[in-house]
Parts: sequence; structure tokens; C-alpha cells
Amino acid sequence: MRRLPCLFVAVIVCGTVLLVVSPAAQQQSAQEPTLQSDVNLVSVYFTVRDSHKRLLDDLDQQQFQVREDGRMQTIKFFAHHSDVPLNVGVLLDTGTSTLSTLTFEADATSMFVQRVVRPTDLAFLVSYANRIETLQVPTSDITLLQDQAQTVRQTGPVEVSLPTGPVPFPGPRTPIPGVPIPQRNRDRQARLYDATRFSIIHFLKRETGRKALLIVALSDDQHSESTLEDALIALQQSDVIAYVIQVTDGPHDNCDVFHIFSEGKLRKLAEETGGRLIEAHGMNKIADAFDQISEELHHQYSLGYYPENTNWDGRFRKIEIVAADHRDRVTARKGYYAIPPQQQ
Repeated sequence: MRRLPCLFVAVIVCGTVLLVVSPAAQQQSAQEPTLQSDVNLVSVYFTVRDSHKRLLDDLDQQQFQVREDGRMQTIKFFAHHSDVPLNVGVLLDTGTSTLSTLTFEADATSMFVQRVVRPTDLAFLVSYANRIETLQVPTSDITLLQDQAQTVRQTGPVEVSLPTGPVPFPGPRTPIPGVPIPQRNRDRQARLYDATRFSIIHFLKRETGRKALLIVALSDDQHSESTLEDALIALQQSDVIAYVIQVTDGPHDNCDVFHIFSEGKLRKLAEETGGRLIEAHGMNKIADAFDQISEELHHQYSLGYYPENTNWDGRFRKIEIVAADHRDRVTARKGYYAIPPQQQ
């Protein structure tokens, strides 16, 4: 768990909890406080774009209203959060045997952690295919994260079920000289939903403050034991923002995976949590998508309120944040689960 000064934490905390320093902290160290929760506060991180889709970072509390289940709430805390510590995980789809695809993923991840992760932040890396592997546990060591990201290049052949006969590549494509055209996998292992829940349970559930999960997807989930709803509930209950990079065919795509996505599934996973889905048209566009996400993470706001409905019944409550200028678009999670204190 990240160590934060007491006064700072009390002002900027995100999620359904208000954090305070426990008495036990004083017995450990003034620099290593133990944090515990007071579940009365609901906080939301969000971004705002103007009518030209530019990120805005100079708005104040008076320019927003928040509603819960349609009822106006009183904003008690408001802050700009470009400098607030971040917990972020990157999930890499390694269900391919194409080295160039894995190289694009590795290089994009290396650039992302270089740009985003600061000494006060924590980042971790997870790969998923027919199995889920932790490449790097949470750390602020950028060099270590970059080194571990590059290990996906060493991924061995994956278990696939290939069609018989030649398989046409749909969409625009430019062959790479000297690189053979691979057969594409119709049935492959891509345990995206399982990897999402694994990452939250092991690395994000008990963390505080800003939490985000970046998911690189070469196609829809395949063969997870978890469902889309399972993954979404896990994200919402732990106040994690999900960003999905959905890779589609592009002019420099030489991947052996059919980029097939069910309409709206991964978009829902992202947008319901306050993130968004970005389509990367070709492997060489993955880095551009990472750059867009890193920019958003540097332009976040947060607000907090004490809900008028004090019945913690475990049900999902809808949240709506409205900007005073209705031309501005607010992106935030759609709601939260009112989980009783003793169950958190």
C-alpha cells in the first residue's frame, strides 16, 4: 500500500471510503501509517472535454453538479488530481505467436510507464492468453517495469485451433516484405475477463486513491470462467477505471489473430467505469492509444459527497456529474455499489 501523509489523504481520497490514519500507525512509524476506512464518503474521479474534444483542467467546484439516482447531492470535496499518486495496471494480450505483435505491445508499455509512472505511483504488468501471468508486481521502478514488459517477446507458441486451408485477411493490409503471412486463429485462449478480476483481487482491491487498468485486446474475451458482468462488478466495487485498447486491422497488421469484437462488450467494460475504449487500427497504433490514456490520467478531477441515502443495502446507485457548460462532456463512472461497512 502506498504511504501518504495523513492530511493529504483526508482531502483527496477516491472511492467509497474516507481514509484516516489508524492508531496502530503511530506504533509503526510516522512515515508508514496504516490506513483504514470510513465508508460514508463517495468520491469520483472524472475528466472533462470541451466541444472540440480538448481536455479541460482549469474548472472549479462551482461548475459541477452531482446527482445520485437522480437526486442532487452536496459536493463536500473537490480537487484537481494531476499530481495525485496513481495505481495502474497494464494487461497485455499475449494470445499470439506473432513476434511483431508482441513487440508492439512491449514497446508501447515501456513508453507508457516512462511517461506516467512517478516515484509516488505504483504500476504492475499482467499478461493473459491460455493462462494469466504476473509479469511484474506493483512497483515505481520504471526500469524494472520496462524490462519486464519486454519479456512478452519471449512468449512461446500458444495453443490454438487453426482452420484448414488458406484464410483471407479481412480489411486493409500491406504485406511486410520478407515476413510470411500467418494463419489466423479462429479459436484461441484470451482470458480477458479472468485477467481483469485477477488483477483487481491481487493488486488493486485494497489500494486507495486513483486506480486504473489498461487492457490491450486483440479480440474479444475467449474461454474465461468469468463473465463480462463479473469483470464489470469487480471494477465497480473497487472503484477502478478501465481503459480498453481494441486492436483492429490496419495497414501494418501482420497478426495471426482475427480481430473480432462483439458490438459494445468491451466498450461497456470501459465506459461504465469512467474510462473509454480506444480503437487502434493496426499494431503500430497501440502506442498512440497509450499516449491518449496517459494524457487523460494527467487531467483528472475528483469530487466527494456524503449521500443523502444512508441505507447501505449493497445495491447499485447511479451517479451523474453535470458540467455548468452543457457543451462540456464529463467522463466518469456510472455509479457504485452501496456495500455495508462490515462487508468492505
